[in-house]
Amino acid sequence: MTEDWTALVFARWVNLVSVAGLFGMAVFPLYAPTEARRTFLGQPTICRLFVAGGTIAFVSTFGWAGAALVNMTGDVKSLADPDAWLSFLFGTSFGLAWIVRLALAVALSLSVFRGERALGAIAALTACLLVSQAWIGHVASLASPARWGVAAAYTLHVLGAGTWFGGILALIILLDGKRIGEDRRAVVDALERFSVIGLIAVLAILVGGIVNALAIYPLSLAMPSWTALFTSAWWQTLVAKIALVAAMLGLAGLNRFVWTPRLASGDSAAYTNLVRSVVIEQFLGVAVLAVTAILGVLDPSG
Repeated sequence: MTEDWTALVFARWVNLVSVAGLFGMAVFPLYAPTEARRTFLGQPTICRLFVAGGTIAFVSTFGWAGAALVNMTGDVKSLADPDAWLSFLFGTSFGLAWIVRLALAVALSLSVFRGERALGAIAALTACLLVSQAWIGHVASLASPARWGVAAAYTLHVLGAGTWFGGILALIILLDGKRIGEDRRAVVDALERFSVIGLIAVLAILVGGIVNALAIYPLSLAMPSWTALFTSAWWQTLVAKIALVAAMLGLAGLNRFVWTPRLASGDSAAYTNLVRSVVIEQFLGVAVLAVTAILGVLDPSG
């Protein structure tokens, strides 16, 4: 594990957290009940979060590109070498994808300052940033036409992940709102609506993830025995990601089938327990994205 490798993973992780969080928060008002949507958009922290997220996404996108350049050249001095950048952007198969991603990051950093008036633009730009990762990762190495099918599955995977991760962040902001915290029915309606969207998002994550894993590392061809699960860093990391997602699903089930019904029935302790559970679920989501960042730079055949 070198400094270059660590920098690349860190840049990927920060970018995933910021972009996925922005995407999920931007689409949340599209499906949230009316009262929940008004309260969410009325929170004073929303504008600050969008600006902070857009700024972090901008910096981390350029940081990711720089870390990828250093990882390719093996020399940190290449960051100050115009020829190295020209070769990286115009002389590689993934250069065009990076040019598009950098342009998207610039557009996003400008859009976030318009707040809720730019929710559609923020959702579209962050969706494109999430999906475009397919063309700078393992998926891009696949041959056509399989590459396009796997890219479609990857799109399901990352957009589902963004909807879930950013949606949980939106719920935390919503639950922290004093007015909705005093409105039991509004909270219950928002949670029930999110549980439906969350289920769809999880299905997209699972379908997309399975297709990608099998395409990148086919069980029938590349894994002669299950010992690879214990000897391959790629498989070990994938198993860790699955375990974390399973833990998130467990908390989501607890929220939906235990705390939400208790809150609806008037249990005064249910609200506090619900908030705590959702916050823990968010931290697990951050951990999942960290593992995802590591997974993206590991060699599946290693």
